[in-house]
Amino acid sequence: MSRAKQPLACMGRLSGPLIALWLCGCGGGALHRATEQRHEYPAGAVQMRWRTVIHAYSASEAQPEECATGAFVGSRIILGSRAGKVVAVDRATGHLNWSVPIVGGVEDEARFDPARGQVYLGSDDGVFYAIDPQDGKVRWSYQGKGSIARRLEIGPTLVYFATTLNRVVALDAASGTLRWSYDRETPEGFSIHGHAGPRLGGDLLYAGFDDGYLVALGAEKGELRWSRSLAGASDQFVDVDSTPVLHAGLVVAASYSGGLYGLHANDGELVWRIGVEGVVGLHAGATRLYAASAREGLAAVTMQGRIEWRQGLPDAGDLTSPQEAGPYLIFTGSRSGLFVMDRSSGQLLLVYDPGRGMCAAPLIDVEQREIYVLANSGTLYALSLIW
Repeated sequence: MSRAKQPLACMGRLSGPLIALWLCGCGGGALHRATEQRHEYPAGAVQMRWRTVIHAYSASEAQPEECATGAFVGSRIILGSRAGKVVAVDRATGHLNWSVPIVGGVEDEARFDPARGQVYLGSDDGVFYAIDPQDGKVRWSYQGKGSIARRLEIGPTLVYFATTLNRVVALDAASGTLRWSYDRETPEGFSIHGHAGPRLGGDLLYAGFDDGYLVALGAEKGELRWSRSLAGASDQFVDVDSTPVLHAGLVVAASYSGGLYGLHANDGELVWRIGVEGVVGLHAGATRLYAASAREGLAAVTMQGRIEWRQGLPDAGDLTSPQEAGPYLIFTGSRSGLFVMDRSSGQLLLVYDPGRGMCAAPLIDVEQREIYVLANSGTLYALSLIW
């Protein structure tokens, strides 16, 4: 779907070794602020520590994209690239410890499995890898169908992922052997680019599909426990492309045109629904939900399904799921870089774009107050958070 470009209100590009905190006074459409506690932010709330080129794009490549997010493994970050390689980066210095080639480019989030000491990630060629984080050697791989571009899930014995061909796959985490798969038919006509990742909750695995359905599968055997259409009254662009989230007995998921739903996690019964269209990312925070929409920007939603505030982000591009870090809410826009907001009010505090935007979700260590994010330019940035 295309939209006419509009100026990105109250934004600017910040550069240099010190990124000054930028307080934006426009408000951006926040609905509720008067009763929220106001924070006093330090003048240097975000500071760049180092940057390392993972893959150098030439100036002739007009719109490069690097959408992969890394995984913490001790003092290293294990990260994939669309250049068809996986690298290990030292967190303190940005030094590349090793780099190994793989089949296909990577644009999903790597996950570390501490029980087995291996990192999982998938490629756009449908290959799923288990990699030794010490030297980058592939322990095992599985050739699937359809590209893998969303966050995977790790269970006690199985690892789960979804593909662009409306398939959910469960593999034995130790060997990579297929345990089960679940498929839904791809609907006729057009669908929105992207797909949802699976979400594990107890003995159920939740997954969304292009036909507008959210399903709950048995985590061990993949049998269908329940399914619910999130299409609402819509008959087009009903895709469930955002990975569902779980909170207090609810599973929250969204259809692109059907809105945002809160359902009983055990049986799929409807608890509430609100009309936030174009949702591409969800996050369950400490006290509220956050929904990132390609159409409507960012919305904060109570656990009872009431919108607290909205922040319009015209021309920001595709948004990643927001993440809480201290008083901040942090996410990226594919055309506009890294965003920092006040998580209580939605006040836009900072936009950092070193050039070409960021479609990769930031990797955040809240305890150490560190951000690592791969820009579309192919450069990995390490930033410090101050509050």
